Amino acid sequence: MAFSRDGGQLAACTNDKGVWVYDTGTWECVRRTTTEKRTNAICFDASGDYLVTGDKFGDSYRISVRGSQRDGGANQSKHELLLGHVSIICDVKFTVETPAEAQQYILTCDRDEKIRVSKYPNAYNIQAFCLGHSEFVTTIATAAFAPGSVVSGSGDGTVRLWSVMDGQLLQTVGLEQYLCGYYADGRAVCGENTHEDRTAAEERYGVLRVRACDKLRAFVAIVERIPAVVVFPFAEGGLGRPQVIDIARAPTDIAVLGDRVVVSLAPALGEDSEGEARVAVVRLDESGGACADDSDCAKAIGRIETRQVAEDTASESIYVWGNKMYLGRPRSGEEEAEEAA
Repeated sequence: MAFSRDGGQLAACTNDKGVWVYDTGTWECVRRTTTEKRTNAICFDASGDYLVTGDKFGDSYRISVRGSQRDGGANQSKHELLLGHVSIICDVKFTVETPAEAQQYILTCDRDEKIRVSKYPNAYNIQAFCLGHSEFVTTIATAAFAPGSVVSGSGDGTVRLWSVMDGQLLQTVGLEQYLCGYYADGRAVCGENTHEDRTAAEERYGVLRVRACDKLRAFVAIVERIPAVVVFPFAEGGLGRPQVIDIARAPTDIAVLGDRVVVSLAPALGEDSEGEARVAVVRLDESGGACADDSDCAKAIGRIETRQVAEDTASESIYVWGNKMYLGRPRSGEEEAEEAA
């Protein structure tokens, strides 16, 4: 999910190829469209008139979201192909430039450990590659308070700071030293599908998302299995010592709105899971710590419906689809019946 730069819109993508856009003033769905392939990442451009997507086939499209459509029907806007990778696109972001009319760059990261920097909207012009991660790059983030820089997170358990224009690595922060306690006391969640991972390590610190909090000049990260939000203050051109904030369950995604961090939580599986919160909203103070839980906002977002499912299922580990041999997709009922037979 992603907020527009002015905070007026929230976009979310679903596994059924749906892209939903909500008005954050009313939390009504104002636009809905279906992509040709399953979307894996979304981001608004600086104008807020376009959504840019990245999919699991390695393509990035631009979709117009001008105006609104409140009748609940699907809206098939024109989908313009911007660029392509040879592997899964994990995240999409734009540089935040001053003045606004300056050249804008689109950044895309993929399963092949790299970040691509391209000019926008003529994305066939490649500015640089950021190379250095030893595992798939799951997430990238840019911010007005860190011009010319991009922060990335990876399956290698690090958060890194890069120079956008030349791809130079500026800083590396390992997360194990700050989060190992969650494994020590049993709060880290080990998924049921870990036997399919390409690593046998029991403790991993794969970064799911990194997002910028412009109001507090900080970057916020979440890590697979770990029920926490990690806040990195940004000062003197670098990432400071992170603060770790506990949340109810392991996260699946985050978005930032002002000084609030909106966290989607992994399903609470089991007989006692009914009624459990699906979203947590943490309000940050100036030091980067949590000052309050915004329960009203969490309840409002939690009431949003996208599609109905028969039951909750455990989230798939990023180390499963991060395997370069993985080409998984949802199976149809006929395929499942054939396999059972």
